[in-house]
Amino acid sequence: MIRIPRSIRSILFLTYSSIIVVGIAFLFVLFYLWASNLLKTKAFDSISELSTSLQRQLDLEVQKLDSVSVSILYSNLITDQISAYEAANTDNSAPQTSEQSVSRLNKPTALYDILVALVGPSYPVQQVYLHLFSGTQIGVGFDNSQKKIDIASQPWYTAVNNNKKSKVLLLSTSDNGSLSLKNNVSLSLFRYFSDKYNAPKGIAEVKQSYNKVFSSFIQLTKDNPSLSKVLIYSNAGEVIYPYDSTEQDRHIVSNILNNPSNNFSSDQRTYIADPQTKDKVLLTIRHSDLTNWNIAVMVSNQTLLSPLNKFTRLAIFVTLIILAFLIILSFFASRRITSPLNSLNRTIKSMSLESLVSGPAVGLNSGLNEWDRLNASFVKMNARLKDSFDQLLLSQSQELQAKMTALQSQMNPHFLYNSLATISAMAYERMNEQIIVMCDSLSDMMRYIAADETALVDIQTEISYTEMYLTCMKLRYGDMLSCKIDLDPSIQQIQIPKIMIQPLVENALKYGTKASPPWEISVCGKIVDQRWIIEVRDNGTGFDHQEQARFYEQVKEIEHNNVLPALKLHGMGLLNIFIRLKLHYGGKMFFDIRNLPDRGAIVTIGGPLYLKEKGRRVHESD
Repeated sequence: MIRIPRSIRSILFLTYSSIIVVGIAFLFVLFYLWASNLLKTKAFDSISELSTSLQRQLDLEVQKLDSVSVSILYSNLITDQISAYEAANTDNSAPQTSEQSVSRLNKPTALYDILVALVGPSYPVQQVYLHLFSGTQIGVGFDNSQKKIDIASQPWYTAVNNNKKSKVLLLSTSDNGSLSLKNNVSLSLFRYFSDKYNAPKGIAEVKQSYNKVFSSFIQLTKDNPSLSKVLIYSNAGEVIYPYDSTEQDRHIVSNILNNPSNNFSSDQRTYIADPQTKDKVLLTIRHSDLTNWNIAVMVSNQTLLSPLNKFTRLAIFVTLIILAFLIILSFFASRRITSPLNSLNRTIKSMSLESLVSGPAVGLNSGLNEWDRLNASFVKMNARLKDSFDQLLLSQSQELQAKMTALQSQMNPHFLYNSLATISAMAYERMNEQIIVMCDSLSDMMRYIAADETALVDIQTEISYTEMYLTCMKLRYGDMLSCKIDLDPSIQQIQIPKIMIQPLVENALKYGTKASPPWEISVCGKIVDQRWIIEVRDNGTGFDHQEQARFYEQVKEIEHNNVLPALKLHGMGLLNIFIRLKLHYGGKMFFDIRNLPDRGAIVTIGGPLYLKEKGRRVHESD
């Protein structure tokens, strides 16, 4: 699985942003749930109080009807007048004169007066009818008529006859010329009434206008459009209010009645689904014991939460702005925290030996204690590393100088041994004058070798030392030895390690004299590809292949292990030159030995260009 690296800044930014988003979202959801539950609770309480108020107003209106009906029921005057009226009608069944007929028609006047006095001058009810079992209907109120009726054929008779001992409330319609259906609808309260001997006399009907009885409901609907519905229904499922009920109203009533938890003895608070909009509806049901009706007040959940939803949308917009501001703030906060770390990281990346040794200690000044302490610790570590590197460089420099001195010192006894051997041979041949010149040259050469000056000398000085050596050899070998030195003027001031060219000439003379004379030795100096090159040639037998192979094996071991071999007392010759070049120039050195095609061998050494200028050593390309 590939892991994508992430920065501390991105982790901090994402962490801060996630905490902010989750925290605000959590608080927002909690607030929304709390506010919605609070609104629903208050809405339940409000519509519960509303339904209670409506129930009281409805009971008040029905109580007026019931009071009038009870007054009729228990009024002996009314029952006496009815008995007298019925007796008069029975006596007047025979043919009568016109005066007798008028007298008979005036007989109910006392009954009318009693009923009018019972209803009262304020007319708390719209109409009172006495439906006598004798077949007469007497009306008082807006209709003061008297007419013959068949009670058993009336639409309300069956319901009233089945409830002889209690009141019956029914809706009825009448044709009074009004264009509005509701103006023709009335609420009628029916009761059986009897005479003082408990003999049934008829049915009393007390009526009130539908709009009057339900005026509070009608006004409530107009004043509170947020109310979804206000329904009044009986336990049988008949919708009392509104009179012009719809199929949807009847469906709601049916759902309420089919709810097994419905209990008409107490208030009900529940939710139902609107069959048309499928929205949740908050419902409270109030039961009236007086009318045995149920008052249902409903508020749509969507309507109820509409103010909260508007506030929520506004709050979401404001929250998003605040959230964006906090996220931007978290971005700058994370950058503020990680910027010192990035600066410290860049400082560590750019750290090198030069900056470690010479770079000044820069304060971080981040304003954060942890980062400043970390930077201070880094500065202290840098100082300690500087001291450690100084000590290491000093020890390495001293070690290198010791090796160079040891290698260079190896050349002294070797050269002295060869020189003394030459002087001995010359003494044997009684070459006294040559011996004197030889000793003088040897003295100068030993003074050059033993000088305490720096290990680097210019090539011209090294060539002069080599020429002194060749002078000594010419004294020994005479005309059998010829020497040629070809030095490019541009190379004369180049700085090289001391005693580099003379050992090569000595080595060439060693292998060259193995062949028959004359012996030729040439030294050539030049600059090739920004590097000084010294070539030493001879016309001898060349290098032995085994010795050449052994030499390159030693060189390969040094290159592979990067470790110089232990110095030996007799570790002379070409390997000594190679090691000193390796110690001084490293990978920039050049060393090559090979046999020439016809006769002889050539040894080539080289290194980068260094000039001695005004007391300091500089690269020629500077």
